[in-house]
Amino acid sequence: MPDRRIALVAVDAQWRDPNGTFYSFSYGIEKLRASIRSAPDLADTEVLLLDLRSGDPEAYFEAIAEFRPTMVGLSTYIWSLAIYAELTERLRRWDPGLPIVAGGPAARRSVLELAPHRALRDRLDAIVPGEGEEVIRSLVRTHLEPGWQKTVPGLDVPVRGMWRRSGPAERPDIESYASPYQLGLAPLGKTGYVETFRGCPISCAFCQWGDERADRVHSVDYLASHLEGLRGADVPNVFFLDAAFNLSPRGFRNLVDAERRVGVLRDAVVHGHLYPTFLKDEHLAFFDSVHRVQASVGIQSFDEAVLKRLGRPFDVKRFERMVQVMRGRLDVDIELIFGLPGDSPESFRYTLERSMELGHTVKVFRCLVLPDALIERADELSIDFDPRTFELRSCEGWSPEDLEREWARVVEIASGFSRPILNDDWVGFPVVPSEERPSAGAPPPAPPPMPADAVHRLRGVVEHAADGWALSAVRREHEALLFDLTGPDGAIVLEVVPLVDGEMCFASRDGLAYSHRGPLPHQSTPGLRRVIEAVHGDALTAVGAEAGRCA
Repeated sequence: MPDRRIALVAVDAQWRDPNGTFYSFSYGIEKLRASIRSAPDLADTEVLLLDLRSGDPEAYFEAIAEFRPTMVGLSTYIWSLAIYAELTERLRRWDPGLPIVAGGPAARRSVLELAPHRALRDRLDAIVPGEGEEVIRSLVRTHLEPGWQKTVPGLDVPVRGMWRRSGPAERPDIESYASPYQLGLAPLGKTGYVETFRGCPISCAFCQWGDERADRVHSVDYLASHLEGLRGADVPNVFFLDAAFNLSPRGFRNLVDAERRVGVLRDAVVHGHLYPTFLKDEHLAFFDSVHRVQASVGIQSFDEAVLKRLGRPFDVKRFERMVQVMRGRLDVDIELIFGLPGDSPESFRYTLERSMELGHTVKVFRCLVLPDALIERADELSIDFDPRTFELRSCEGWSPEDLEREWARVVEIASGFSRPILNDDWVGFPVVPSEERPSAGAPPPAPPPMPADAVHRLRGVVEHAADGWALSAVRREHEALLFDLTGPDGAIVLEVVPLVDGEMCFASRDGLAYSHRGPLPHQSTPGLRRVIEAVHGDALTAVGAEAGRCA
């Protein structure tokens, strides 16, 4: 048998996640490893899975070179493109003939033809623009043979600045591939993932689901085995990968039957998307049987004309009725896209105000121009975007000045709420509905301030813990302890409060929740985490020992 050694590479998104509530790993790359491991004729294949929390291409290269693979597969997202450009440059110098194949959401012609990514394109042997379970098996079987790019279906092959299609791949039967949880391969203690069906029945122009039909559903037996695997992996919470809990009636019924057998979700915090227009009593009854459900509702805009043009059916009045039905039974996160083509600053202001009245939490994401989505309609919608970050610069309805001014307003509004998450590309904040807001009156007495000598000592602790960070003051705000900090990218406030299960925070430890007010660039995240480690003991004492006992 040939010596087949496959390196599967992913850039762990956790280092980009300031929320701190997901313990992420690359589920897509784990599924590819499971596909290889579950094929009887590939049992002798050695697989190295690199899923690193690092933006340093040298760390990936050193591990790959030590493994000496016969093929490298890259799980490609927009945040990993620059890393992979440098990694492939090193790999080509090290072994010019090594087969390198890229798959994942950003492995698309439309992405790799953008000027910043052409160097990566020219170092790849092929990309997989579709589903990968069967394609990876074919690649493992044939990549050592001459002309393998022509014999494996489902590939786009770059040839001297042009593209050649190797042939259409069959749509995989999703039941035919064991999940990482069924094989016991998934990492322990990480967020668990569940897929009940694949695709989406709605084709929204801004969404990467594109035109993928939602006609493939996992059986009850498959889901029951998968749920048992979640229990074995000791997952702290569960995230559903489906386009929404309730967009496949068959998938939902099979999930209900599988959970009735296994019972793993009744003690779990479950996250997923929900389409309120299609909400039925059977969905609510199932959610009542789950320990806690956090449902994200992707409204994006309350302007029905904008959504209709972008392919998103939406009934505003029914949505508002359904939110009232969900209140008290689910935690409702309303998600909005800021800067949608065809929208406007005035329309978005109304959308934001209405969302703040209806949701438990509001999350606002800056519009990204993604492949299989808005990239393909950029000319039609007058879209200009940054080809490195994929962030919208201007479009129909939004000038660059509009986007800058209105985003500053969104950040200002979010900053006025308790424990906001403020980032360059999205903000999130919990909202107290108007009927639940306390009446005006005298504010409660403030807790005593931290002693001056303790603040002086903490200044030295912070400077020693993280280069470029400094502490100017420590103050109290009701139950919160606030650290006024200056970091390499400007001033932020670090807020510490008792941890409440399920609520957003940047980091948590010993019953305390840490959040930041003010934007935190991704490169500054490690420094703030070091600051938190340094001040945690004092924070635990100041906020209260009761928080530590409730962890």
